[in-house]
Amino acid sequence: MDDDAVYSHVQRNVWQALRVAGVRLDTPGAVEVARALAWIVSQQPMILTRFPTQQNDAHTQEGFAPDAYWPIKFTKFLHRADLLTLDSPEGRQAIAEFAATAVGLLASTWRLHGSPASEGLVYRNGHELLVVKNE
Repeated sequence: MDDDAVYSHVQRNVWQALRVAGVRLDTPGAVEVARALAWIVSQQPMILTRFPTQQNDAHTQEGFAPDAYWPIKFTKFLHRADLLTLDSPEGRQAIAEFAATAVGLLASTWRLHGSPASEGLVYRNGHELLVVKNE
């Protein structure tokens, strides 16, 4: 499967997940969110050549103290985005890297500790949906 076919496949799956979550095509920002998520997912094979799952898992096992890998990495991305501003392509790239790194942390957390607790799930149309607390 070539890169364009992989991206199209990922994009279809992202749209399906968004629809299950109740996001419609006419929802403000939905197209941009779908594009961004599909791009992040499609980048994972390349990212995993630079940051293998074993390396991510070792960092996750270190925890989240301020001087640990993950907090430092996320802080650097946000600082770079702030310095470069979101008006610049480089500032927006820093946010994209932040999001892709968060996907790596999420996958590592699930590998090491399992998925979110089942009591955090609700069902809509027969599909499990994660309930995320907004603060």
